[in-house]
Formats: sequence, C-alpha cells, structure tokens
Amino acid sequence: MEQLSNLRHTLHHVIRALIMGGIAFYIIRLVQTDHLTLYISPRMTIYVKLAAMGLYLIAAVQLYEAIRVWNGKPGEPACDCQHPSSGSLWRSIGVYSLFLVPLLTGFATPDTTIGSAMAGKKGINLSASSAVNRKTPSAAQPSVSPEGSSAADHSSASPPSPKPTGLDALFPSDQFSESYANYGKKIYGQPEIVVTEKSYMEILTTLDMFLDQFVGKKLTISGFVYRDDTMKTDRFVLGRFAVQCCTADAMPYGMMVESADPSQYANDTWLKITGTLGKMKYKGNEIMSLKLEKAVKIKPAVDPYVYPDIDFGL
Repeated sequence: MEQLSNLRHTLHHVIRALIMGGIAFYIIRLVQTDHLTLYISPRMTIYVKLAAMGLYLIAAVQLYEAIRVWNGKPGEPACDCQHPSSGSLWRSIGVYSLFLVPLLTGFATPDTTIGSAMAGKKGINLSASSAVNRKTPSAAQPSVSPEGSSAADHSSASPPSPKPTGLDALFPSDQFSESYANYGKKIYGQPEIVVTEKSYMEILTTLDMFLDQFVGKKLTISGFVYRDDTMKTDRFVLGRFAVQCCTADAMPYGMMVESADPSQYANDTWLKITGTLGKMKYKGNEIMSLKLEKAVKIKPAVDPYVYPDIDFGL
C-alpha cells in the first residue's frame, strides 16, 4: 500500500516537472526563433525570459522530490503540515489538463500573426485620437478663487492671455494633447509625411487630432489590408495592431484608403501606400482617409505589431 502511495506521489511530481519544464522550453523556443514578440511586447520579454529560468528551477525541484519519494525518502514538510495530492484521478486529470492542453497546442500549432480576421472580430479603429482624453476648460463657467470670489472679480489685476497666433493657433492643445500638438507643428511644413514604425500610433493620432491642418498633404504608410461589408467597393483599410503588453490587448488601428481598383489587394496583403490625405464620412463619423496614388506590395514587417513610443514628445 505504501509503495502504491509513493508511486502516485512520484507520478504527481514528474507530471508537474514536465509541465514546468515544458512551459520553460516553449518560451526558450520562441526566443530562439525570434517569435516571442508575436505574443508579447518587446519591453515584456525580459520578464518572460526570467520566468522561464524560474520554471526550469521549479521543474528541477519537482524531479528531485520525485526521486526522493521513489527512494522512500519523502521528507517532512517545513511547515509541519501535510500537502496531499488530489485523491481523485479525474480531478487530477482535469487540473493537469488545464496546463497540458494549452502547452501541447502551442507546440502543435505554427507561430503566426493576427490579421484581418481578428480585426473583423475586434472592430478596427479608424480614429486614433479617440484614445486621447482631451479636456478643454470651459470659458462659460468662471473659475473660483480660494476665497470664494470668481476669477472675473480679479480681471483688472489679471490681464487676459494673448490669443495664440501662427502655428500655436493651428495646433491648440491641453495637458493631454500637448505632445501631439508639438509634433504637428514639427511636421506641418514637411512636403510628405511618413508614418514610421517607431511612432506609428502617435503620428496617426496627431493627424487625426488636427486633421483639417493636414488635409491635402502627401502621406506614406505601411500595413495590412482589411475590408468588410460595411465599406464601399472602392475602399479598404490599411491597418496595424497596436500592442500595449501582449496580443491579448492588441487593438487594430487603420486608415481608410480610396482606390480605383481595390480588388487587386486581398485581405492581409501588406502594402506600402503613398497618397493624399483627406477626410470622409463613415458610419456617421468624420474620419481621415487616403486617396491612393501609389501602392507597393511588401513583405510583412519582421515585427508586425506597433507599440507605444516612450520617447514621443521628448
């Protein structure tokens, strides 16, 4: 009876070691194939690599315990208490399946990027500036001083601020949009705007936030093709997935493209497009658009996702 119990406990330790070691090995495989960033943001990779090292250590401890139990030396718990394994076979199978099934699925399926199919499920965002929380103080309600009197009572002591002129008038801002306004001033005089990988979301947000100032400008942008039944036949979206932490929070952003012959570009085709920036109505909202002038089919980006630019606005 004791031998059967030792065998059962040994098997539990071995299965746990295989699960921990298997997860760690899967992470290392993703690192070696440069596929880890298909699932998480680059800034998170160091933590996942450290986690893999910890999982290898746990797996080694579980194997050591399995050998001790098999040799009849289970040892005493440090907390002077018992930690028996589940007495139910089906319960144990159910618990271990929660780890083994996803792990085996990961090894059995190819590493791939998310594309237009996922964009269709999540819904693509055609207004990048909607994520910026802009709050402009209302001029209709006077501010109140700590003593309770309105700011209007002190108007004689505080002359009104001069109205902005030049670029400051074209790119008004508050604390939430100041970095975008400053970038808008920087690129306003450029003959062509290029949406770069590093600042993809920030540039789209700037263009969308100050769209009237950029209508008619030349723009170059890269991404994958997406279309659905709500779009007219002469239109498609060129988009990218923006990732904050991992692909679970990935959100598709894009720009509507007008083309004379869009049918030649199938969904998930990667393009580098140059065109003229404009605006149009879509689902009752005004969005920015691009009149296609030149399109080149390209290979998917090495890293297909875009990330927040922590240096933007510095």
